[in-house]
Amino acid sequence: MNSEEKPDVSASTTAPPLSEILDTQAKVESQVGEIYINFATAFGQNTDLRTLWGAMALEEGGHAALLRAVNKGLLSGVFQAKSFLLPYDVLDALVTRVADYHRQTTENLSLDNALRITWELECSELDFMRELLVSSSNLADLGFPTNVESKDKHLGRLREVIQQYTTDESLRREVKFLSAERFPR
Repeated sequence: MNSEEKPDVSASTTAPPLSEILDTQAKVESQVGEIYINFATAFGQNTDLRTLWGAMALEEGGHAALLRAVNKGLLSGVFQAKSFLLPYDVLDALVTRVADYHRQTTENLSLDNALRITWELECSELDFMRELLVSSSNLADLGFPTNVESKDKHLGRLREVIQQYTTDESLRREVKFLSAERFPR
């Protein structure tokens, strides 16, 4: 077999095309929204918690819709997939983690665990994926709005709710520490 006959497996096995990344991320955003709906339902007797998770579920649905629209070229009118250096294992780890959290929402879940899952979802791979997407793409060409509201307000409300309702002292300290680190006074 000569070099012309050898398939280039390095790109196809290590980095998915941008369209696949956008589609997978849209599915993950939808699943995170379902997690938040489950939390809003499970803890719905508390208006603060129901309102927080309801709003977060709507936001995740909006993220999913935006990703789908970008993937279809609906916002820019043109979709030109660019090479993207995101390995499959990063994408798979994100999908697996969110699926595990989703599974946990069907079990007898405590408020502390629900708050921890929410904090981890908001501060972990999802932010990493969004940042990677933002830093690796021309947002305007793809159709992403460039005036997206900051997540600081969103995370600020989550921090307040965690401080008010959790009995998990390690989560309370983590939120306090990360908040001080990200938002020094």
